[in-house]
Amino acid sequence: MRRMLRYLKWKKPYWLVNLILILLIGFFAWQGIHKTPSIPDDVYPYLTSLPGELILEAQNEGNMISTTGWADTLAIKSTLSPEQAQYLLAQLKSGTPFKRLLWQTEVLQLREEQIKQVKRRREVLITYPFYEPDRFIFPVPGKIWYTDTFGADREGGARIHEGTDIFSAEGTPLISVCSGKVEKLGWNRLGGERVGVRGEDGNYYYYAHLQRIEPTLHIGQDIRKGDLIGTIGHTGDALTTPDHLHFGIELPNGEWINPYPFLYVWEQQKLAD
Repeated sequence: MRRMLRYLKWKKPYWLVNLILILLIGFFAWQGIHKTPSIPDDVYPYLTSLPGELILEAQNEGNMISTTGWADTLAIKSTLSPEQAQYLLAQLKSGTPFKRLLWQTEVLQLREEQIKQVKRRREVLITYPFYEPDRFIFPVPGKIWYTDTFGADREGGARIHEGTDIFSAEGTPLISVCSGKVEKLGWNRLGGERVGVRGEDGNYYYYAHLQRIEPTLHIGQDIRKGDLIGTIGHTGDALTTPDHLHFGIELPNGEWINPYPFLYVWEQQKLAD
């Protein structure tokens, strides 16, 4: 018996060490599987700095070239001078695929840094397709008004405004800007009646201050671009403000970005239809 007790006393620490090692390995494996993918620093500064008119112009031109013609055209026009861009755009319009463009010709001599930047920006536009024609839709039909107030003080500077307010009449229907899954429904203090949709792109699309949530919605439900979300109201901390939709976009890493540049383009696409 004493021999057995001595054996257990000697072995016990090793079992504890092994158990701790197993738990640590499992923890780090779980962290690796559930790790939020990092977003390169150049993505959203580029996307949100593009002039709306330039985006719409590139979309119109690109539609006549190929399925990625909008991204090809926008990457070129947003990087190079008009004189440089015209030679590459002429190649695209003649049927040359982007991957076979001639960057060095008798009249066009681009630096390697310029070529890399055009290719990188095209990659960003395709990977984060906010400006892909018909990929997204403006959330409020009918007569609306909105401006860029992202980052403005709220509650006396205690927090900042992390979205865009779109003003319209109470009861105006709201629609989903994209396809995805319903992730959150119901009341919270700031947003009042709100709906959160996890888009196919991984971003979280937030609709707040609703008068009424579409009663057929439930958490985990698939939703399509253009499906009814609810109606405009002034619930939550918007109780004393004019009726409006607070629309926000949260990235997978938890960062809220300014939706105004995207909304502007989606609205112009709606008006052009």
